[in-house]
Amino acid sequence: MPGTNGLSAERLEQPHLDNHLRQLAIAAQKQPKGSPDRQRALTELISTLLKSRRLSRPHRGQFRILYEEIYAEALQRLFAFVCDRIDDYNLQKGEVLQWVNFLLSRRFFIEASRDYLPVVYKGMDARSVKRLSLEHLDQSNPTEVNPQLTPSLSQEVKACLIEDPEGLFKQAHVADHPAANFQYISIKRLEGYAWQDLSAEFGIPVPTLSSFYRRCLARFASKLKVYLS
Repeated sequence: MPGTNGLSAERLEQPHLDNHLRQLAIAAQKQPKGSPDRQRALTELISTLLKSRRLSRPHRGQFRILYEEIYAEALQRLFAFVCDRIDDYNLQKGEVLQWVNFLLSRRFFIEASRDYLPVVYKGMDARSVKRLSLEHLDQSNPTEVNPQLTPSLSQEVKACLIEDPEGLFKQAHVADHPAANFQYISIKRLEGYAWQDLSAEFGIPVPTLSSFYRRCLARFASKLKVYLS
């Protein structure tokens, strides 16, 4: 298996980084799908990409407070694709970094942003649409979003999460991480904790936490509405 000879990905110069990523991709392609050797090569490939800090940041000036969540979701989709479709990489057409950055910018960031933004109804200005998650209620002016909301809504949401009448919010958790449950993560996000803080606390990648959180929001939206009514 190719190694970095003790150098971290951050310290690898571009030619060496490209060579290392290329070797990892080829090593993965040579192994049968689902084999431990293929998985090890893919794990090191993704780890090296993350540590290199050379992944693109598309449309960085857009989406404001939603950007990090959209980006984390896009990365998770990208890495899932790379693990599943590493055989699609063709070294004759470019470097691994070029391949993944193209996919990130032209496909997965766009897909993730569409999922995070609501459907824009005919006649509405897409630029004026807002999609709020729980923590955004605490950062936004409630009357600006909806005149019928009261300034205490975010506190009511937090109280609802803490009470968790049916134990649903605490029961839903990241696989093999009971402490990383929807109740705890949502409360921390409402209190202003960043994804990086929670990632460091649980030892779980930001994309995994963000994706889990987003799925739970969709799953429990109707339940929260009932509790708050």
